[in-house]
Amino acid sequence: MSEKKWPIKTEIPVLWGDVDSFGHVNNIIYLKWCETSRVELFRKMYDVKTLDTENIQLGSGVGPILANFNCNYKIPIKYPDVIYIKTRISHIGNTSYGIEHQMYSKNNDEKIVFDGGSVIVMVNYKNETKFQLDSEMKKTLEKFM
Repeated sequence: MSEKKWPIKTEIPVLWGDVDSFGHVNNIIYLKWCETSRVELFRKMYDVKTLDTENIQLGSGVGPILANFNCNYKIPIKYPDVIYIKTRISHIGNTSYGIEHQMYSKNNDEKIVFDGGSVIVMVNYKNETKFQLDSEMKKTLEKFM
């Protein structure tokens, strides 16, 4: 069985301010780390330097919005450490697609410390409606599966 492709790999140092009073990284920080990796995926996928509403509005008006996020915390992370997030497209629908994350920790022998997934809906921000993915968009998404 071949190993699945992970087109985005993001490295982030654990900061002292990420740790809560229990001595481990606060649960919300993991979501911020996934957001960072998700934006890197968007930047590469859409070939843009930044992802902001002004650029979307000036263009076609179509852009992504986070609709759902599910996560599994497996091993607590403590300071100091470095985490690595692997990110890819997990599935493609009609107006949405899934993103999958696996997170590893240097101090935990590169074991999976967290995994999660989200659903991204494509929206036309000009008329505030869902946008049907066309074949060109689906081909772009498939490259990041």
